[in-house]
Amino acid sequence: MTYRKDWMTDDQYSCHETLAQIVRGFHHIGNKVKPCGNGIETSIYGGWASFDFDQLTRAVVIAHDNMVRIEIGSSGPGLFRLMLHKRKGRDGDINERHPTIEDAIEKVRTQR
Repeated sequence: MTYRKDWMTDDQYSCHETLAQIVRGFHHIGNKVKPCGNGIETSIYGGWASFDFDQLTRAVVIAHDNMVRIEIGSSGPGLFRLMLHKRKGRDGDINERHPTIEDAIEKVRTQR
């Protein structure tokens, strides 16, 4: 069985795979995945946390590993919207690069 939609580019499918890693499987994505520019978007029920229910931490670590930018926005009652966009490398313009998690941690720790 393939989880790749007919409309998905390689970058969009990479985003879809990243989302599946975060939620521990394609079968847990739940809502419809739609194109969003060169990425994808979907709505998620409930909330994400940084620890005990660690979806938020998983999202950040996996996004940095996979070079996928994740944006969280509002969607509706009990929902939040996720937009995922693939980045091409670790260097370059801000809209092309995605740092490693280690570089992101260092930046946050030196700027607080």
